[in-house]
Amino acid sequence: MKNFYLILSFCFVANIVFAQEATIRKVSAKEVKEMIDNSTGPTIINFWASWCGPCIREIPYFESKVAQATKPVKLILVSLDFPGSYPKALSAFIQKKGYKSDVVYLNELKAEEYTPVIDKDWSGAIPASIFVDKSKNYYRFFNSQLTEQKMDIELKNLLN
Repeated sequence: MKNFYLILSFCFVANIVFAQEATIRKVSAKEVKEMIDNSTGPTIINFWASWCGPCIREIPYFESKVAQATKPVKLILVSLDFPGSYPKALSAFIQKKGYKSDVVYLNELKAEEYTPVIDKDWSGAIPASIFVDKSKNYYRFFNSQLTEQKMDIELKNLLN
């Protein structure tokens, strides 16, 4: 009976890991641009990578502020991790950090080709974030890490 519970526990954990991997879909720059152009409410798209220190520092307060927002806000984390990290290492990293937001993997390697598709002013540096709400014709692009205070201001602007 002890072995039965051990096997059952293993299967449960394996299903969680598999389910997490399955939720990280590959997207193109064109698909990210469509997410921006077709937003129907307050949306934040954050470009990051698991190896980027500033990215990892800002994601927790992005998630926290979005969770506490007075109106629903969609937060999409667009991973720019290296191809060898997708999906297993990326999934493991997301689980370890406890990220709750939607995560997609940008399946493109040449920043000089995908950055102008997403925003013509993007240098390719990360973190980078887009605050958008097409229903209000609102769009703001940030090509650097946002402080918590700046995040508060920009989230308030997005929601008002």
